[in-house]
Amino acid sequence: MKHAFALVVLACTLLTPAQAAVVHTSSAAFLPQVGGGAYTETFDTALSNAPRALDYAQGDFAYTVFAGRGLFGNGDFLGTSTTASSLTISFTGADVTAFGANFYNTGVDLAFRAAEIIIALSDGTITRFTPSSVEDSYRGFTSDVAIASVTLSSTDLLDFASLDNLTVGAWIGEAPGEVPEPASLGLIGIGLAGLLGQRRRASSAN
Repeated sequence: MKHAFALVVLACTLLTPAQAAVVHTSSAAFLPQVGGGAYTETFDTALSNAPRALDYAQGDFAYTVFAGRGLFGNGDFLGTSTTASSLTISFTGADVTAFGANFYNTGVDLAFRAAEIIIALSDGTITRFTPSSVEDSYRGFTSDVAIASVTLSSTDLLDFASLDNLTVGAWIGEAPGEVPEPASLGLIGIGLAGLLGQRRRASSAN
C-alpha cells in the first residue's frame, strides 16, 4: 500500500505544471498580454557620474536598477558603464507578473552589437539569445506568480548589457496548461503499471 501511495504522489508531481514564465519574442505578442496601468520607461534621460542604482516609479509599479560598477545612459538606452558587468532590476512596487523590453548588447562606441545576451528571472527562468538588430531584441515575460527581479548580462567580455523600452505590469491571462514531456509520461505509465501489478498480486494472494 505504501508503494502504491508513493507512485500516486510521483504521478501527481509529474503532472503539476512548473512555475516558469512564458517568453514572448516580440512586443506585438507581449503587449496585448499586459493589463491597464502598466508602466513603460524609455530611459531618455542621459546620466552622469555612473550611479550604481536608480529608482523608477509610475502608478502602482516601481523598481530599482542596479549595476555594481555603475550604470550608463545616453538618452537612448540604459546599460552598464563597464564591460563584464550585470544589470539587475528589482521590482519594489505592485506585483509584477508581466514585463518586457529590448534587451541587447552595446559596444564602447554605443552602437548595437549582435552578441548573445542572458536574461535571468528570479523564478529560475533563463533566456539566452542573439538578436540581429535592436528591433529583433524584444523579449516579454508573463507569469502566474510575481517576479521579484531580473538580471541582464552579456557573454562577451567586450560588451555592455543594455535595455530600452521597459514595460512592467500585470498579466491579464490565465496560467497555461502544460503537457508532460515524453519522459514524464513514460514514468507515469510505469507507475500506473506498477499499481495495476500490485492489485493483481493482491487479488491472486486472496
